[in-house]
Amino acid sequence: MWSDASGLQECTKAGTKPPSLQWAWVSDWSVDFSVPGGADQEGWQYASDFPSSYHGYKTMRDFVRRRRWARKCKLVTSGPWLEVAPIALRDVSVIPESPGVSGRGHSIALWAVSDKGDVLCRLGVSELNPAGSSWLHVGTDQPFASVSVGGCHQVWAVARDGSAFYRGSVSPSQPAGDCWYHIPSPPKQRLKQVSVGQTSVYAVDENENLWYRQGVMPSYPQGSGWEHVSNNVRRVSVGPLDQVWVIANKVQGSHSLSRGTVCHRTGVRPLEPKGQGWDYGIGGGWDHICVRANATRAPRSASQERAGKQGLPNGPSLAAGAPREARGPVCC
Repeated sequence: MWSDASGLQECTKAGTKPPSLQWAWVSDWSVDFSVPGGADQEGWQYASDFPSSYHGYKTMRDFVRRRRWARKCKLVTSGPWLEVAPIALRDVSVIPESPGVSGRGHSIALWAVSDKGDVLCRLGVSELNPAGSSWLHVGTDQPFASVSVGGCHQVWAVARDGSAFYRGSVSPSQPAGDCWYHIPSPPKQRLKQVSVGQTSVYAVDENENLWYRQGVMPSYPQGSGWEHVSNNVRRVSVGPLDQVWVIANKVQGSHSLSRGTVCHRTGVRPLEPKGQGWDYGIGGGWDHICVRANATRAPRSASQERAGKQGLPNGPSLAAGAPREARGPVCC
């Protein structure tokens, strides 16, 4: 009599709980009239059988009916959060989790940019002491806007003038590195954000273009040049397996162009580190995304990923490029 949306799994009102202990009910169960296909005045939908295509009116060929119930809950937790030094920050980055490596007892790299544009390195951060012990100021010749620390302690940053920088010789024994290397921006563009994964470096400019850094390798971590990937991208996050997720604008929705749509880059692999296309996901109103802790590899599947070279109307477009040679594993 009671089931989930598929009709195949039992799901009663009494047995449905909030997502976790940090959520609490704020309403009673009520009939939900906003269902695909419509509903009648009592919330019922009709069909010839279960499961089937449902509509909001009864015909002579309908023999079953259903209606959806909904209940609201809200997040009631407030952390617990521990304030780490009274310094106003505009950006922060923690080294992504390495697949299969435990961080217990080991130092964890954490970098930040203050509201004033100062670059800071947090010392003493570990699984046993997540708040760390103190901030170390890392000198720069101008204010910075964004920083990202990737696998093998690769630290990239973007200055307020739109130029990129790479921090040399960063390691557990030398957490602040020794010097900045200036990285020219893409032609006629000013960068505003950078994100570094295990081997991939991506950046977003002020005109919402997404760029991939070519030629990054252990022997030449600064890379060789920028390659355009897509437009209409507001923010990017690269994970520890070089997964690429973005927040994009001008994605075609059901009624209009959506702003702030969460998108995932498909086809990312060693032979094609830029990927092939976009999987358009949660849409509308998102400002920030982070996939830095997702070090779980998806199980292999025989199914093929969708080709993305043709793109979608008004969505992020793909800049076609020749496949690159596979890169070997990075030694940390």
